[in-house]
Parts: sequence; structure tokens; C-alpha cells
Amino acid sequence: MPALSLRQLQLTNFRCYRELTWHCQPGLNIIQGPNGVGKTNLLEAIGYLSFARSLRQQQDQHLVTWGESSFQIKGCCNSSQENVELAIIYQHNHKELTINGQNHRLVDLLGILPVIYFGPEDLLLLKGAPVYRRQFLDREISILDRLYCHNLQSYRRLLLQRNRLLREIKAGRGKDQDLEPWNIQLVSTGAAIIQRRRAFIQSLEPLAAAIYRSMGAREQLTLIYRPSVGDYDDWLAKITAGQEKEIQAGLSLWGPHRDDFSFFVGDHEARFFASQGQQRSAVLALKIAEARIFMQVIGKRPILLLDDVFSELDSKRQQALLELLATAGQIFLTTTELTRLPASLLEQATIWQLSGERKLVAG
Repeated sequence: MPALSLRQLQLTNFRCYRELTWHCQPGLNIIQGPNGVGKTNLLEAIGYLSFARSLRQQQDQHLVTWGESSFQIKGCCNSSQENVELAIIYQHNHKELTINGQNHRLVDLLGILPVIYFGPEDLLLLKGAPVYRRQFLDREISILDRLYCHNLQSYRRLLLQRNRLLREIKAGRGKDQDLEPWNIQLVSTGAAIIQRRRAFIQSLEPLAAAIYRSMGAREQLTLIYRPSVGDYDDWLAKITAGQEKEIQAGLSLWGPHRDDFSFFVGDHEARFFASQGQQRSAVLALKIAEARIFMQVIGKRPILLLDDVFSELDSKRQQALLELLATAGQIFLTTTELTRLPASLLEQATIWQLSGERKLVAG
């Protein structure tokens, strides 16, 4: 299975990096340095080359170096099959993408440099608000399926326009019957999103459950998708019966923008009843399962980005992650102390020392 590797990363005015050129290695890259020197920012930049958006849910304007007005990220990627040069420029709330020097739509980036991110904030997938889980679904499915990304973009535009019309009707500047064509478009597009999300969760669940058991768990891990509506007809019936409620709210109250999914450990929802250890195992199992889905669907080994995760894992969870790393392609792993990492990792890694001057030196 081919592994597309990032061989060079260039940053200009991105986060704490005014200028950086880094020649990465195709295998395991360990980035070691104290807190606050920019280790996570490097992973964030690599993730941005995959999705043209921050994996840490930061707005683009917050990624620009203080005192500057734009940033640029360039990446040179290669494998036995292809060589690709990617460049993203953000300036004045606008992003431009070039692939091999040619201008492209942002959606054309999807799938070229697939990444899976593991970080301390991953627990928000289980414990956080539904928006974190929707963002996870939208990001990962979009990388696998450009049609899903297209439907998602269309749905968001329709939702914005329909909400505007609801507010116009409430203010007496529109008529109830004006909603009918928007209802049909919204439901048609949203139904495809719900169907794809459900299929993705169903493909993840058996893999995640098996990985969870391999960590020594006795309980069954289950993922349950929770759409706010049923099928097409159910959704239309809800917005027809609840039309006045939506007008008064000025918002569309049903649809995939209100969906969620839950983790269950045994018969109990993990968010409320699982221990901290069980929660960490459940999320780690989900992310490892995600990496395996990427390999199956895209036919490439995704780049793995691990942000100081080994220090928070016990031996069983470390072993589960090590089994994934043994079959992975390129890996970027950050740590404050090399002694926190298993010796088996250090033996096969290129170790980079990152100093407060933002310089990467191979150790």
C-alpha cells in the first residue's frame, strides 16, 4: 500500500513561525522540545495541508503570526507513484490553493495528503458538545468522499438562506408558502448527508469495538448515530408541523446541523458513566479505527500526527497505538521528554530537537 510522505514543509507567518523550511523524513519523525516552542503548531500546519482548515478548530485569522496579515504553507510530497507540490495562501479572509503550481479549488485538496490527528483534546470527541462530533464526521468523511463535501457545502448555503427567510417571515416581510421550495432542497441535500454519516459510523463501529477489546476491556464499545430526523418523509413532516415554531425561532430546528453520535460502554453512555480510562480507550479505539478505514477506502497509509499522547496512555493503550504505528507510513510525534516514549519507537525514529529559536535540528 503506497504511503504519500511529506518531504518538505515551508511556513511563512504561520503561528509562531515567521520563516521555516523543514526537510522531513518518510518514516517516524519525533519532535522533541519544551512546552511553548511550537511543536503542536508544526502538526497543525501539516494538518492544514490536508484539509485547508485547522485541526484544532481555530479560525484562520488566529493562525497568522502576530503583527502580520497573511500566512503561507507549502508542502512537497512524494511516493513511488507521484510527486505533488501543495501551497495554501491565506490573506484578507481568503484562501488560495495551488497544486503543482496550478490554481485549484480547495475541495481538490481532499484525499491528496490524508492525515489522522491524535491529541490531548481528543477526549472532547466523547465529552464535549455535539459540534465537536459533527466536525469530526464532516472532516473525516469529506477527505474520503468529495461528493459528501459538495453536499455539505450546498446544505450550509441552503440552511443560511432558509434561516434568513424564516426571519423575514417573522418580521412580516415574507410569506409562509415561500418556505416550500427551500424545504424540499434542504431535505433532499440533508438526507444524503445523514445517510453518509450513518454509513461511516457503521463502518467504524466494528473496528473500534475490536480495538477497544484488545486493550483488555470487558465491556462492548458501541457507537450510536443520533440524527435529529428520520427519513425524508419524517423530516418534511416535522418541518411542516413545526413551521410556526421555526419561524418564531428564526432558525431551522431539524437537520444534520443538529445531529450527534454517542459512545456506549456496555449499556451505559460513556460520556456520563464511563471512567476516565474507559473514555480514553474508547476515543483511542475510534481514532485507530479511523486510520484503518482511511487505508481501506483511499488505498493510502495516512500520515499520523501524534501530539504528546504517549504520556497519557497506560501500557495497554500504548500497545494498541504501537500496533497501528507498526503498519503506518509517515508519522510525526511530539514530546517534551524522550524518556516518555517506548524504546521501540526511539530506535526507528529521526529525532528532531526544536528550540525556542524555532529551529529544527536532527538529533
